[in-house]
Amino acid sequence: MAEKRNPITFSVAIQTRETPLMILKRCIQSVRDQTLSDIEIILLDSNDTDSPYKDAIRWEDGLLSDIIYLEIPEKGEFIKGKNAVLETYHGDYLTFLSAQDTMPPKRLEEVLSAFLKDRSINMLYTDISAQQADVLDLTDLEIDSGKFHYLPQLIFHRDCFEWIGSFDTALVAHCDDDIWLRANSLHLPHHLSSENTKVTVCPECYHHYTPLNAAIGYRQLLVKYAALLQRNIPEKKRLYQKAASAYHKAGVFHRYIQFQTLAIFTRK
Repeated sequence: MAEKRNPITFSVAIQTRETPLMILKRCIQSVRDQTLSDIEIILLDSNDTDSPYKDAIRWEDGLLSDIIYLEIPEKGEFIKGKNAVLETYHGDYLTFLSAQDTMPPKRLEEVLSAFLKDRSINMLYTDISAQQADVLDLTDLEIDSGKFHYLPQLIFHRDCFEWIGSFDTALVAHCDDDIWLRANSLHLPHHLSSENTKVTVCPECYHHYTPLNAAIGYRQLLVKYAALLQRNIPEKKRLYQKAASAYHKAGVFHRYIQFQTLAIFTRK
């Protein structure tokens, strides 16, 4: 790993696959517009080698001039790419975005202030505004939430990964939920809520697997975190419900009935 260039810099990793250039540039600009200086941008290009989306990135004049560019063709949840980011970034703090996401200008400044105010914090999560249909329309934000749903809500101090490790390549789906559950098992996440820290996400950009793989992924999480879920019954019930819904969409109705029954009889 290259020598760290700034002890308080942020690294922002942007994942892109089949994203129109206009939307990708909007995401990058939202990072460049941050009021905090010394921000490193890493572009994780997961497009196929012969993809026109990849060609557009290469041909756009000046787009990559101040960006660390990683080319890792990959579908699904980009787990190899995310782990490559962990081997590449230089900042003391790291966050991820999908290329369809944006952040308000003061987000990283306020996040850094929270980290510096309480040096015991290794991980923060912030609120989201979820776009419902048109990723070009920033007024299409019908759902605001302070709960965890998507990876861009998380901001990691470098020390955090010494505790939680890298992204789990053995999972069929839901590697982001896995990171969240792992962090919760160590009581790491702290919630930071303000309009300046709320990140805008596109939910459609975080579902890159079939309903059957989604169901299997939830089952993997239920097994992997069985001990933790015994102490967090609401989360256990939620995972049963998610698995049941995914099996229903996949047309595997005996599994749907099984997990729906487990959800019903799991008391909060």
